[in-house]
Amino acid sequence: MSKKKKSVTTPDHLKARIKSLQTRLRDANLDGLLVSNPVDIRYLSGFVGDDSWLLVRSRSSIVHILSDFRFDEQIANEAPHAKAIMRKTTLSKELKKLVDKCKLEKIGMQQDDLTIAQSKTITKELGRSCVKAIDDGLLIQRAVKDKTEVKPILKALDIQQEAFKRICEYIEPGMTEYQIAAYLEYQMRSLGADGTSFPSIVAADANASLPHAIPGKKKVRKGGIILIDWGAKLGGYCSDLTRVIAIGKMPARIKEIYQICLDAQMAAIDAIKPGIKLSDVDAVARDIITKAGYGKQFGHSLGHGIGLDIHEQPVLASRAQGVLEPGHIVTVEPGIYLPGIGGVRIEDDVEVTARGKKVLSDLPKTLESTII
Repeated sequence: MSKKKKSVTTPDHLKARIKSLQTRLRDANLDGLLVSNPVDIRYLSGFVGDDSWLLVRSRSSIVHILSDFRFDEQIANEAPHAKAIMRKTTLSKELKKLVDKCKLEKIGMQQDDLTIAQSKTITKELGRSCVKAIDDGLLIQRAVKDKTEVKPILKALDIQQEAFKRICEYIEPGMTEYQIAAYLEYQMRSLGADGTSFPSIVAADANASLPHAIPGKKKVRKGGIILIDWGAKLGGYCSDLTRVIAIGKMPARIKEIYQICLDAQMAAIDAIKPGIKLSDVDAVARDIITKAGYGKQFGHSLGHGIGLDIHEQPVLASRAQGVLEPGHIVTVEPGIYLPGIGGVRIEDDVEVTARGKKVLSDLPKTLESTII
């Protein structure tokens, strides 16, 4: 066991998150939930480490973190309100001891996180009647951001936008996609980011037709374009933007599809409000692109939620179920991709508010602003 420490009150925002989860656990007639997903552990406790589990009981405000010596001090710093158990054997054996001590008869396991091998080990240790794989509802819960979550996303956006401004001053013909991506990520780090939300996409000319292009040795040229999709992470929270820039002049075909994408994105953002169907927001942008003759060249969803993960709920897609709610933060990123020619994607992050929406990013995106 870790050293004894003074009792510390659980922060209010964590209390609210745990309470919401506990309601679902009681409705499912469960005594607790084993949280194995590191992102969910952070969301519910504040602890950032890995190779650890969290046990939330349905009728107790006390949460337990099962970990090991490597994270003893870290847990004390990041989650002083939690009860830390430093394992001397396997996590599943320590879990068994804790479940018995707390007299829990039935606990849930995160069905989308544990491997089959892990599930079998836990079931064998606790007994089949004691555990049940469930959908804990945390993906839907995490989709609605509280004030403590919006703040780091805004700061991450400030960092990534400043880094983009610097990269635009840095780029010169002859540089490789590698170089530009490296400098962009260096700038985000130097401005205070924890890291990147995902590996940065820097795609020159024809490579821009690949939605998830990987930066390579291709050189940028005067009169060519560069699609940049990048994000900063701060306090664990992600931001995500995409811009297309042109060196000196934008090719006529790219200019055409750029304006179509911009019109589609602006119309979709304008449609965002609480209660609107997710599929309807997607349809606004998709209809504009389709009517312009490029429907088949827009093959991905319009957007996705962001948070502790770069891809979260909700999803703005033609087959998506549900509606937008206040607290959702989504990307809006229509794209048109022309193999052998290039592509355009324009992406901003938008918060759904009680009265409508708020565009959180403010980098220019007019045709004129693309020229460097």
